[in-house]
Amino acid sequence: MRFISMGLLLFLVAIGGATFLESIYGIQTAKIVVYNATWFTVLLIYLSFGLISNIIAYQMWQAKKIAVLSFHIAFLIIMIGAALTRYMGFEGLMVIREGSSSNFIYSADPKLLLFASNGKETKTDAFQTFLSPVEFPFFNNYFTHSIEIGKKEITVSYANFESKMIDSVEIKASIKGDVIDLITEGMQSNYLESNELFMVGNIPVSLNKTLTMPGVEIKKEGKAYVMKSSIPIRYLPMSQMQQARQTGAEIPDSAYHKLSLNQWDTLRTKTLYQAGAQQFVVKQIIKHAQKKLFPSGKKNVGSDYLTVLVECGKEKKIVRVMGGMGALPTPKNIEIDGIQVQLEYGAIRMPLPFSVACNNFTLIKYPGSESPSSFESELTIIDQKNNYTNKRKVFMNNVTDYKGYRFFQSSYDLDDPKTPENEEGTRLSVNYDEAGTNVTYLGYLLMAIGMVLSIFSPNGRFRDLNSKLKKLKEHKKSTLLILLLLSTTLTNNGFGQHNHSKNEKEAIHRVISAPHSDELASLLVQNYEGRIVPFHSLSDQLLRKIHGQNKYKDLNCVQVIMSMHMYPDYWAEEALIAVPAVLQERLKLKKYVSVTELVASNGTFKWLTSYQAAFQKSESKRDEFDKKIIKLNEKFEVTNSIFAWQYMRIIPKKNDANNSWYIPMDMSLMKVDSLSSLETLKYLSLIDEASKTGQYTNASSQLKKIKEFQRKIGANVVPSELRVSLEISYNKMQIFLNTWRVYLSVGFLMLILFYISVFTKIDSRLTKILAIVRKVFVFILIVFFVYHGVGLGFRWYISEHAPWSNGYEAVIFIAWITMIAGFLFSRKNEVVLPGTVILAALMIFVTEMNLLDPEITPLVPVLKSYWLMIHVAIITGSYGFLGLACVLGLLNLILYVFRRKSNGEIVSRNITELTYISEMTMTIGVFMLTIGTFLGGIWANESWGRYWGWDPKETWALVSVLVYAVILHFRYIPAMKSKFIFNVASFWGYSAILFTFFGVNFMLVGLHSYAQGDGLGKMPNWVIVSIGFFLLLTIVAGIRNKSYNKSSSKSIHIES
Repeated sequence: MRFISMGLLLFLVAIGGATFLESIYGIQTAKIVVYNATWFTVLLIYLSFGLISNIIAYQMWQAKKIAVLSFHIAFLIIMIGAALTRYMGFEGLMVIREGSSSNFIYSADPKLLLFASNGKETKTDAFQTFLSPVEFPFFNNYFTHSIEIGKKEITVSYANFESKMIDSVEIKASIKGDVIDLITEGMQSNYLESNELFMVGNIPVSLNKTLTMPGVEIKKEGKAYVMKSSIPIRYLPMSQMQQARQTGAEIPDSAYHKLSLNQWDTLRTKTLYQAGAQQFVVKQIIKHAQKKLFPSGKKNVGSDYLTVLVECGKEKKIVRVMGGMGALPTPKNIEIDGIQVQLEYGAIRMPLPFSVACNNFTLIKYPGSESPSSFESELTIIDQKNNYTNKRKVFMNNVTDYKGYRFFQSSYDLDDPKTPENEEGTRLSVNYDEAGTNVTYLGYLLMAIGMVLSIFSPNGRFRDLNSKLKKLKEHKKSTLLILLLLSTTLTNNGFGQHNHSKNEKEAIHRVISAPHSDELASLLVQNYEGRIVPFHSLSDQLLRKIHGQNKYKDLNCVQVIMSMHMYPDYWAEEALIAVPAVLQERLKLKKYVSVTELVASNGTFKWLTSYQAAFQKSESKRDEFDKKIIKLNEKFEVTNSIFAWQYMRIIPKKNDANNSWYIPMDMSLMKVDSLSSLETLKYLSLIDEASKTGQYTNASSQLKKIKEFQRKIGANVVPSELRVSLEISYNKMQIFLNTWRVYLSVGFLMLILFYISVFTKIDSRLTKILAIVRKVFVFILIVFFVYHGVGLGFRWYISEHAPWSNGYEAVIFIAWITMIAGFLFSRKNEVVLPGTVILAALMIFVTEMNLLDPEITPLVPVLKSYWLMIHVAIITGSYGFLGLACVLGLLNLILYVFRRKSNGEIVSRNITELTYISEMTMTIGVFMLTIGTFLGGIWANESWGRYWGWDPKETWALVSVLVYAVILHFRYIPAMKSKFIFNVASFWGYSAILFTFFGVNFMLVGLHSYAQGDGLGKMPNWVIVSIGFFLLLTIVAGIRNKSYNKSSSKSIHIES
């Protein structure tokens, strides 16, 4: 068992480390070093044999061990399924234009394709080629492949690999050649050097190279450059184009000059050349220059280049090929020793035994937004060999299968209106892994059965722990002794009144009354995600974003935001914008500033240069100043957008195809409906007048008229009046803010009462009073637990989806499940509930620190699935039970610190009791975590085309499962079976959960919806300090435990 545990530890360290390799160097590096490495395969085989040996050694075939046997067999089956997937399955991407068909896919893994022809025969072979931008000892990129054609052997071997490179130009006087700078679509510079060809759309353009196809040739004659075209081309000097742009006039055809076909003519710089739908500009000719690759410095910018050595007979050639993982390769053709060779590197074509046609592609967007709500493809499977034709429909989370191939809706291409072709089409992920998937699913099922048996089996560990707890209670002679020394400083995060200096400029300023603001709160607005929200939600969100609170002085958010729209001159001088602390001293700003204080003389953001420099950095390279200057600029832009009425999209347009809403006086709206804008302006005039007189009757009547208009014209997208009313109530109630305050207060009060009962000699009367008070506190907690649940229910009803779809909701839900765990085990020991309540309070406190965005947003298409309720609920629910085990471990560590000979027997008994409870909660938590992780694999198979892909989120979920699996197996290892080691592990084991939830989202990269960063963001200082504190506590507890064990001379010793 010891060696198996060491193997598991090595496995989880390996896969956890692989996620960091992926974040730093890319997935290919992680596959080379870990996932696809031979040593990793050997490790998996070793673990499989270890499972078999344990089955034999512990005679798990006995009836009383059937649950444990099912676990081990399940893991073996999952291992077999994984092997089938790796060695027999493959993935790819199918791209089909609407109205056409395809019978091939592009490989998901990068491959090196080698094609050779000697005129009599051809040979083709493809080799899987993972390459890393850095090489490690024992793990390098080197490969060598060969094919035979005729009597000759062609060998291709690795020479160099450059990742995420961009084309640029190196200029030196010693360089003899020139480079032509071609500007194509998107104002993109493309560099063309001698003896090279560049494709402008489907038109080849070459320099000093004869074309064998219709296109454009450029060559140097003397000191000048000339060009010749075999296709019709016309050109226009850029000076004439600029004149046309300045006047706004269309350029007449007569302004263009035609280039004579197949005749050499002068190459004109700063001239637009057009050939059909394609066009390019010869920007400049760069003298004494050559093309050179430079690192882009960004993970998603640039191309990969593989350089290989090609050998045939005595001839050798160095060839560089552009491509990479997921990239369509650019073929490179050479002739060597009389043989034509073509090399490709990247996603190569893989034929299918049938065709798939895309009859129709449909993209549905959220109203008034460019964000996709859903997209689907109407397909036809065409298998001529078997005379089979069948129509299918594929959309996100709805797949189709044929002959072992599974098709998933992954993405799409939209039509470019600038081109005559119809580029609209679908992108389907294709997976061939019928055997591996089915075997793995069988393992999942068997594991779930084993978990159920383990909990309910009369001979199971769970029942055994419960029995031991009952025996401890029966023999308990002393009151539970807990010395909990927690010093907590509650920081008030609200903002008080501040006297800021401001310009006393006289400006018109009025604010609507509070009662009328309640009426205005339910006015509907379409936000930029397309969601229709009450004006109160918009105001609350905007004021929190710029001010940090939902109130300003004695004004509510609706009063402030409406006044900011109407009287921008006044509010531009108000010290409303909250400045992050890290910027205050460095920029010499107060805690709150006005917009005017942030404006430079040219009207832009005063620290625009610093902002641009920070924004251009990858997230992992930004320091705290960079992050906060970006935040301050965001507040500046949001405030100016309020002044410009950019958020007031309150007018629905009749018969709008995308159900878009518009701001008053929008020109596109005025063309078809000027009346609605005039009605809105009338309302604004009425509230301006009412703010002076205090009479809001006419304003209220006009507001009601606008609301009725919104519901009539926007009937297809507006929420019900009940939903709007509940959303406003939810905003005002601040349920979770109130909940964490009560949780924290009651939790500490319950601990104080407990101390009184433990450390004070009290009579029976006072004991009864304390018991009653404790029951009152429990009742309060039950009430606020229900209140907490009501808050989740509000979000569910308002958003129309399960309230755990983003980071904010998940933490709130985990806190709620933690409370459930606390109530379930509160009867086992009195300290369980206070510890649970404090943990839940701290979880909710994190959400109130503006680290997570509480805004209710529409779901991305992949989350529109019943799996959101099942997978996410189970896996986040497990965090609550495992969190309780963490808290109990922490309490026990504190008990170890303060255990002495005088109280040793009582404290040791309670350590034992809390350890048993911790193991029980951990068992439930790890079962839920395992089931949730495997259900996530099933969801991934339905959405992304594979049940496992080593995505950092799913990898760290597996790491967490293995961490707790190892902890629960400590009792089988003599050197690790002490209760102290178990409690240390139960406390520190939760760090795997915290990293899975927060660390992966903010430090690594991945596919999951709430992943925030682009990799390896900086760890906050307070996290480092916390780790140091708890590490010190653990060391002290270990020293005290060792000292106690040595000094204890009792004849009856309760194991510690």
